[in-house]
Amino acid sequence: MSHPLEIASSVIGSPSLLDRVQERPDVEGNIRQLKRQRLKEREKVVYIPPQAKAGLQARDEDRFPLMEKINDFLGSDQKVFLLLGDSGAGKSTFNRELECHLWKSYKKNDPISLHINLPSIDKPEHDMIAKQLRKAEFTEPQIRELKFHRKFTLICDGYDESQQTHNLYTRNRLNESGEWQAKMVISCRSEYIGVDYRDRFQPGDRNNRSEESLMQEAVITPFSLDQVQDYIEEYVSVHRPLWEADQYKKALDLIPSLKELVKNPFLMSLSLEVLPRMMDPGQDLSSTQITRVELYDQFIEHWLERGKKRLGEKNLNSQARAAFENLTGEGFTQNGIHFLKKLCVAIYKNQGGQPIIGYSRYKDEESWKTEFFGREEEKQLLREACPLVRSGNQYRFIHRSLLEYGVALAIFDPQNERTVEGLSLGRRMSTLSVMSSEGQELDGEESGVVDQGPNLNSPIAWRSFLSDPSVLQFLEERVQQEPMFKRQLLQCIEQSKDDKKWRTAASNAITILVRAGVNFIKADLRGIQVPYADLSYGMFDSAQFQGADMRHVNLRGAWLRQADLSDAQMTGIQFGELPSLQYESGVQRCVLSHDGTSIAAGLNNGKVCVSSTSTCEILWTSAAAHRGEVMSIAYSPDGKRVASGGRDGTVRLWDALTGVCTRVLNGHDSWVIYGCRFFTWRRSNCFHW
Repeated sequence: MSHPLEIASSVIGSPSLLDRVQERPDVEGNIRQLKRQRLKEREKVVYIPPQAKAGLQARDEDRFPLMEKINDFLGSDQKVFLLLGDSGAGKSTFNRELECHLWKSYKKNDPISLHINLPSIDKPEHDMIAKQLRKAEFTEPQIRELKFHRKFTLICDGYDESQQTHNLYTRNRLNESGEWQAKMVISCRSEYIGVDYRDRFQPGDRNNRSEESLMQEAVITPFSLDQVQDYIEEYVSVHRPLWEADQYKKALDLIPSLKELVKNPFLMSLSLEVLPRMMDPGQDLSSTQITRVELYDQFIEHWLERGKKRLGEKNLNSQARAAFENLTGEGFTQNGIHFLKKLCVAIYKNQGGQPIIGYSRYKDEESWKTEFFGREEEKQLLREACPLVRSGNQYRFIHRSLLEYGVALAIFDPQNERTVEGLSLGRRMSTLSVMSSEGQELDGEESGVVDQGPNLNSPIAWRSFLSDPSVLQFLEERVQQEPMFKRQLLQCIEQSKDDKKWRTAASNAITILVRAGVNFIKADLRGIQVPYADLSYGMFDSAQFQGADMRHVNLRGAWLRQADLSDAQMTGIQFGELPSLQYESGVQRCVLSHDGTSIAAGLNNGKVCVSSTSTCEILWTSAAAHRGEVMSIAYSPDGKRVASGGRDGTVRLWDALTGVCTRVLNGHDSWVIYGCRFFTWRRSNCFHW
């Protein structure tokens, strides 16, 4: 009697007998370790499930639960899910929650959830999965095993922060034969993508329409009122702050400016952190105004004070204790703010704003990083007190916006004796001529500028912030709150008239001022150098731009009535609209040809006029005319004829190429006013009105 060989089921996670025979490396043990580590890092957080909409142009009201949409994506044949949202909208928080959600339901041989912080990966366009697995301490044999035998769900966070322009899906050759098999969820800030952004994320050939269905996108919407209330309840439950939930809700109800701010999840968390210290007992909350930059001011001070307290209670060695006492004697919080500003400026100057700083003691001991990450006691204390997090040898701010706030604070710090750090101008001007003559001209003595000589070390002078909308927003709010900062920016513009080294500062300055609502009506802007500045929707009526460097300036929607642009350099300037067409009479009706190459207009004098849309030239104006206005007009489907209906009760057919009237249709009892159009029936063009 034969007995079948019975093999007991292996314990989950241990290599099978077949694996051992084939000498395939065990990966499940490392996967379990990665799972435990990632779930542990996710403990005790405030999380409110976000809502999203289908695209940037969709209405916020048409929202849906984001997690449900992601689950549908993971169960579909689609390959890429693009997650967009404003700064602080909760993209990174959702990505970590998604990773946690997938790990909790993970079973052996399921797709492996791999969270990739893109700024922390060197050149993620090349083999980023292997690079991330090495960071998680997988061996090379294990990585090969995973590549050829497992699938992944990639959660790629911070595409914009990594300053990417590559399509990471195609550059990593995902899902090609012999390559990594994976779905990708990738997040990016909405304000950092252009019009053709889909090309950077779409799988496959950009010209292959069938592959567009492999990608889906969603945009996180602002918090609803219910989400705000839920966040407050959970925040109080997790953090046990000084205020109760009802006190927060009352403050949000009574402070008008706060209601809009807290729709952003990160600003919501900042608000709940600092509101108790911002509000005085008995203060009339209904008259209180709070801005975004004020929230960050208070948050940084509060964070540093809390860090000081924590360090003071810590068991420091004698050298560290002496360093702590020195910092405290000089003002620990101010030292911390100075450290933060210098670090942010260094990141922008040396890394172009890339937020992850990798520091190796021996490799980087001669680099700029040693000033901030060296082993000296004072540096270690300030680093520990700042809102930085460390992962291995990499450091970053707890949120990208704190880096942007820090560099904006380095440009203008209202607490730094009300001066602009590194921005003092040496020439004491008798008048500040860039402002208008209508009460805005400033005397040099009133400006309070210290005569220290020009200093081009300020970030505003060596970096263009036109592609950093978050930095611009902080500075815009500073202008609205601090008249001195406004004067300093105006002086940057004035300085550029004589010295091209101030060109970048002037372009930044005028962009910030326009965003802040400063008008330049009748301003003397002769000879200013502001290439690439964004002056959209600015007020420049009767401004004098003679001889100015206006190359590639954005003037979309700007008010320019009677502005003088003679002799200005205007290569690449953007006015935001195509040239207008001028006709001999008023236009009653107009229509675009089906191929978009021409436009037909019916005039008040009864004539029909056809113009080219590419050159804006008038191709022909009819010799014959209706008696009275042209009330309706239409192109035939083939574009060869134009029909016009007039107040005189006639319909006229015109040759679209020559303008010859080929037929007049009479017999209508009244005006042909409700429109006329062609349609095809039994191979002949018929006409309907």
